[in-house]
Amino acid sequence: MKIIAISGYKSFIGNHFYKYNKKKIKIIHYKKDINNIFELKKFVIKNKITHFVNFAGLSRLKCSKNKTECMKTNFKSIKSIINFFNELNYKPMFIFISTCHVYGNSNNKIKEHSKISPNSLYAEIKLKSEAYIKKNYQNYSILRLFNVYGPNQPKSFFIPDMIEKIKNNQSIKIDKSVRDFIHVNTVSRVINFIITKEITGVLNVGSGRGHSLKSIINLIGDKLKKKPLLKILNKKTKIVTDIKFLTSKGFKFKKNEKNFNI
Repeated sequence: MKIIAISGYKSFIGNHFYKYNKKKIKIIHYKKDINNIFELKKFVIKNKITHFVNFAGLSRLKCSKNKTECMKTNFKSIKSIINFFNELNYKPMFIFISTCHVYGNSNNKIKEHSKISPNSLYAEIKLKSEAYIKKNYQNYSILRLFNVYGPNQPKSFFIPDMIEKIKNNQSIKIDKSVRDFIHVNTVSRVINFIITKEITGVLNVGSGRGHSLKSIINLIGDKLKKKPLLKILNKKTKIVTDIKFLTSKGFKFKKNEKNFNI
């Protein structure tokens, strides 16, 4: 029987994953500090964990404010977990939540082997963790998530930030950039799919559809029945995934699931 452990269970994606899948699969919360490898070892052995999904970690904003803590939580803890898993007779599947920010801007849809170009400490450390996992462990799945959104997302993220600004009639400066948005429920389905099918390797997780930031803000404005106060800058970047590898593994999007639904 599959026994799935999740760290960072109070995080936006971790919490949604649990609520969305708790009746379908057995999920246990690891509630201790992810940096406490002694407690984690006891937890994994006691509960006979077969799959470990790591949602724990500092956000981009928190990483930019505290490099030392970011390195400790977002890399050193991963290194410790992998080293521990290698000591076990059985090898739990390790599912690492990474980010599309390891890639750079691209006019073409981004594939798993596209050029790597992290532009923040957060992305650099995610990439460092990826490299350690790939070099030192075999039973892993690295999920590079694109722009995840959904209910109860923290205000530091793009969608809730825009909602707040539109509600308060604040001016919004935005450029002509295009991004790939994917709902948190879809991400939860993908992770469950990865676990069920035992899919390993690196996978991009997005909708495969590009939306200009302007169009997203206007959709939010329509939903709120308030016109956004926009100032459009000329700069344009594009980060949109190619979902062919994910779908080739058998994952099927539901009707309208690729659309942006605020």
